[in-house]
Amino acid sequence: METDFLPEIVYQKLPKVLLELTEPFSGREKDVVLLSSLGVLSAALPKVYGNYDGNKYSSNLYLLIVAPAASGKGVMNKSKVLIEKIHQNILEISLENITECESVKKTKKDLSIKCPELEVKLIPGNVSSSKIYKHLKNAAHGILIFETEADTISVMLKQDWGNFSDIMRKAFHHETISISRETDDKFIEVGYPQLSLVISGTPNQVKPLINSKENGLFSRFIFYVFDDVMGWKDVSPSGIKIDYNALFSNVSIEISNLYQKLENNISNVEITLSDSQWDQFNRDMSYVTELFINQNRSDVLSIIKRQGLIFFRICMILTIIRNKDLETFPNNIVCDDADYLIAFEIIKIIVDHSMHASNLIQNGKIELTVRETQFLANMNKNFTRADAVVYADQINIPTRTLDYMLKKLTECNFLSKTSNGVYEQIGK
Repeated sequence: METDFLPEIVYQKLPKVLLELTEPFSGREKDVVLLSSLGVLSAALPKVYGNYDGNKYSSNLYLLIVAPAASGKGVMNKSKVLIEKIHQNILEISLENITECESVKKTKKDLSIKCPELEVKLIPGNVSSSKIYKHLKNAAHGILIFETEADTISVMLKQDWGNFSDIMRKAFHHETISISRETDDKFIEVGYPQLSLVISGTPNQVKPLINSKENGLFSRFIFYVFDDVMGWKDVSPSGIKIDYNALFSNVSIEISNLYQKLENNISNVEITLSDSQWDQFNRDMSYVTELFINQNRSDVLSIIKRQGLIFFRICMILTIIRNKDLETFPNNIVCDDADYLIAFEIIKIIVDHSMHASNLIQNGKIELTVRETQFLANMNKNFTRADAVVYADQINIPTRTLDYMLKKLTECNFLSKTSNGVYEQIGK
């Protein structure tokens, strides 16, 4: 399996604080650090929203890093530090409030006093559905589930009392969620749930977590899939060139300060795109949508369409991070062209990674990436490798990648190799 890296232009344009976090890394680790940091930060922007397709959305993202053991995906753990200070502050204040209330209740001997419930920002994947309802209800600005082992969540989803797949699907669009049980006379309703997910796992852990592309959960995720295996690296003190813990801890203080500023801001902050950005976005997304429709790939349109919302949310996150040093935030901030470009370059890559992830949960059927679909759409029914090289050069596909693509398309019966260097599209 060959999947693309995020392009270098993404890192050249990043807001300063994200550049600092990613600069010490390279290759897959660099991409994992950036994407997981965006996933964590998506849960750390209170009172920030945007309007997309007539609906109000917060910045929450769902991310799933998929790679084998010893591949470098473990670096995702470092991004968790970015929200831990926020989590600790919320937890400490919540515990103080509960203790104070319980003391008053005891002193006054008044059992009718209702004390607040525990509020947190960060929870593990090993949680029941009932508990998630409570956490979402109690959280002023949403929660983050951070889990390095996807099967921890998969095990929970198999339990009647632990299956929160429907919560994840609804919370992605901030749809009202509710639970009512007769056994303990419990009713919980959350009108605007805000949930972010940052998860990693091996390829074998994907299908138990998301067993079907049709249940809607799949299309709500950002996938980053790779099977590169890292070699040994120098783990001695002299081999470590930078104190990663200090780096992420220092940035976590900045993010905590940003969280407090946003929470204390007089008004909510709306992130918008400029008219020219909306026009460009609609043109590009229309092209991709029509491309898949014309190739009879309407089954993947839910993935494409939800990637549009994910793109918008990435724009929201980048915009606030780029403006994080403002003393106060205005009612409205227009996305910078640099952040629009970063978000769109990320989306172009993760759409293709979603297709690779789709292949991990399907039995036999192979999903083609946008690049592969575009390639087939623009080649004649019969063509030569030389023709393919010319076209590949026009859209910046390296020759090595082209040869891998031709091999895959042939093995999956989209192409037939009629003679040496000559191909025919099957069914065109």
